[in-house]
Amino acid sequence: MLNYKPMAVMLVVMASLILVSCSDDDDSPENTPQGFNPAGMVLIHAGNQSFQMGSADGLADEQPIHTVQLSHDFWIDTVEVTQADYDSLMNRYYAGYDQPSWHEPYGVGTGYPAYSVYWGDAALYCNARSKRDGLDTVYTYTTIDGTPGNMCELQGMVIDYTKNGYRLPTEAEWEFACRGGNSADYFWGKDYNPYPATSADSAELNNYAVWYFNAWIYGADSAAFGTHPVGSKLPNAYGLHDMVGNVYEWCGDWYGDYSGGTATDPIGPDTGEWHSM
Repeated sequence: MLNYKPMAVMLVVMASLILVSCSDDDDSPENTPQGFNPAGMVLIHAGNQSFQMGSADGLADEQPIHTVQLSHDFWIDTVEVTQADYDSLMNRYYAGYDQPSWHEPYGVGTGYPAYSVYWGDAALYCNARSKRDGLDTVYTYTTIDGTPGNMCELQGMVIDYTKNGYRLPTEAEWEFACRGGNSADYFWGKDYNPYPATSADSAELNNYAVWYFNAWIYGADSAAFGTHPVGSKLPNAYGLHDMVGNVYEWCGDWYGDYSGGTATDPIGPDTGEWHSM
């Protein structure tokens, strides 16, 4: 994944969700119910487009830069999943649900992002949201280890990418959406190294991201410390907020090394020890 998140506030998080569209020419996905119009989402026209994935100045696992082609459009949330939405849906669909460890001063409130969420919790949330909206569930599993909603793990988990429900974005989909059509490391046209190098850089960054110098630096007694409410900063060209900073966002892929050459609709390794974010 591109080094877009060194400025993020929390490490274990919820994410923006996507709903895949097979349509290349309108806003009516062929694999969703007729008239379906997901609130709070935008359609990303990625079908049959290619981009350069990775970062030359980032960490070793963000290399090599390689060409990725996506064959489909997709809907994606314009903001990170809020605590209010996460809490409501998980409590509705999972007996024994336990709210994650949301504590002051890290940010607690209806408009704050959901954090302290394991990947398994995120997958359960996706299924709950699909059920709410009358869509297919994408994730199947044999058992839930732990407490639903509060750092659980799914055993025997399978992702069915042909289903029409909500799921976490693949790393490639996330990066395409994050870039907002820009080829620079950051969607406002700046590259990672040595940015931010000046006070003017930091002031610019404050407009787009919740990061160390407008969050953690203030200390726990400040209202600015920790996460900030979603959508507080300027969006990218696709209308997506908080793709840089605030919280890390889970992807669907198992974590693994990139390969060179060209990849079409990559979904990551078959297995792994943890998932990408």
